Amino acid sequence: MPAPSHATAPAARSGRLPRGPAIAAFLPPTGPLPPEPADRVWSADDRLWSWGSWYDGELTVTECGRTRLLAVGQCLASPRRMREDLERSVRDGRWERLTRWPGAYLLLVAEDSGHLTAYTDPAGQFPLHYAHRDGRTVVSTRAAAVADLARTGGAADTLALAAHVVCPSVPELVEGRTAFAGVRRLEPGQALRVAADGTVTRWTYTRPGPVDGVRFDEAALRLRDALTEAVALRARGQGRVTSDLSGGMDSTSLALLAAAQTPDGLDAFVYHHPDASAGDLDHALRYAEASPGVRLHVTRGDGTSLPYRRMETRGAPDQPDPATATVLRQRLRLAHIAHAGGRAHLTGEGGDALLATPPAALGDLAASAGPRRLLRDAHALGRLRRVSPGGVALRALRLAHTPMDRALRELAARLENPLARPVRWPDAISWWPPPGPEAAWLTTRARRELAGLARERAEAERRHPTGLTPGTRAVLAELHNSAVTHGQLVELGREFGVWPQAPFLDGRVVRACLSLPVPEKADPFTVKPLLGAALAGLVAAPVLRRRTKGDYAAEDYLGVRRSAADLRARLARTPLADLGVVEPSRVIASLDQAAAGLAAPFPALNRLLGVDVWLRTRNGDEETS
Repeated sequence: MPAPSHATAPAARSGRLPRGPAIAAFLPPTGPLPPEPADRVWSADDRLWSWGSWYDGELTVTECGRTRLLAVGQCLASPRRMREDLERSVRDGRWERLTRWPGAYLLLVAEDSGHLTAYTDPAGQFPLHYAHRDGRTVVSTRAAAVADLARTGGAADTLALAAHVVCPSVPELVEGRTAFAGVRRLEPGQALRVAADGTVTRWTYTRPGPVDGVRFDEAALRLRDALTEAVALRARGQGRVTSDLSGGMDSTSLALLAAAQTPDGLDAFVYHHPDASAGDLDHALRYAEASPGVRLHVTRGDGTSLPYRRMETRGAPDQPDPATATVLRQRLRLAHIAHAGGRAHLTGEGGDALLATPPAALGDLAASAGPRRLLRDAHALGRLRRVSPGGVALRALRLAHTPMDRALRELAARLENPLARPVRWPDAISWWPPPGPEAAWLTTRARRELAGLARERAEAERRHPTGLTPGTRAVLAELHNSAVTHGQLVELGREFGVWPQAPFLDGRVVRACLSLPVPEKADPFTVKPLLGAALAGLVAAPVLRRRTKGDYAAEDYLGVRRSAADLRARLARTPLADLGVVEPSRVIASLDQAAAGLAAPFPALNRLLGVDVWLRTRNGDEETS
């Protein structure tokens, strides 16, 4: 891979260099540029700059005459294919073909015209942020870099933070916004063109979804081809590869596929806490024992790796990270992988989002299938979830006749009058699960502003409907959340020299999984039927038949009990209160419920703590590890 140039720019350098590896673009290129040691990505071109320590192979440069290309992430195409496709695109202007290579990556193309065009990956694993200020556009892989280099002030977007805490399943609320006020981001599958004078044009170039004429068997073959290619290219081309093997369908399937490509055997890892078992270890041991090419390593947690202990991060995270609450567990896992010599490490992130059936899919089913199929699935799911099958069917029918704009108005009403009880499974047979008791954590002002935003989005949806069904929209939202989660793990892995990679987030895999309407890959009697059909004969049948999933709730409860006093003190002085976002006493009341072993919204608590740590670290109030 050609390395970024180390030529020194003649233009003035100013400001400070934001932490972490980043790519930044400046259009027009005249004016202050990043301070050293930022380097040009392309020699004699002041538009695009790079700094920080990247994984080997994370930046891929290709040139054709005066047109230059940079892929950021895991671009698994051969150099020859990249060069040939770039030459074709230079001739016919069809740049989007360059987004169809195997892997997952952000694409930046510098055209002869002086334009810079960027394409995000379909899952949103590799984001791009930008701001236009004083006639100049700054673009970067890090929002913090845009805030610093564009001098937007770096203030927090309090509404985006509030939505992140209580409405993570409704990305439409704050579409395009980041945690930094004035800094925008590209959504998954979007493109951005910045002209030489700095003007910006944004559009959606792809939205993976059902493909006309594709049947279940064809979708399974597409997934089989895409997933096996994703694993094989990594196993053959990235040196020593390791994998998670939790015993669940997704990571175990990837581990077994990778082991088949690794003549010397595969080192695989499962996490287990002896005092708070997630229920994965026995399955992982059994599957590994039946797979001679797999060497299973058990990472054992203890009192020092419990959630909610020492949540500080090394440097300021670019965006709030919900996994901050479990950072010690993640660090323990990564250190173990690094000690065993792991470099490129496969995870199953994204598999649940793409292959599990969200409750919202029942609305698609009610709209597209006959009453017999709806009643059959409702009866099976009702018995499985121990709720009324009739109630399930009625909720599905109501969802089928509820447009998204009405659902957004209902969300606004729910934000103004939060639920007093925890959200239950039937509540999720909707466009999105409603916010639970955690919505009451917000101040009255924050809830009103968020509700106002929901009504604005409802009006926009009424005028210009997205055309998505509830099931497809739910899958895309969960996919983006998975991609963001994985991206934050990648950043943590840099400290250990371990590069986590998620084949389920690759573009070809995403498109294959979404090529079928959600109801056609749903079966209440089978877990992830599309994955089972795709990997039949490649992965042991018991792996594809497992119906249970690891549950870390016991470890959450143990951790919150042991750290309750520290958490109360932290929440009592959270910067979110100073910003007028939350009422600390209400959050502490939920914390006390969790410490007492009662039902509590742990995911929302983790998101709030991630925001708290992000704000403190940005303000310099948090000691870093």
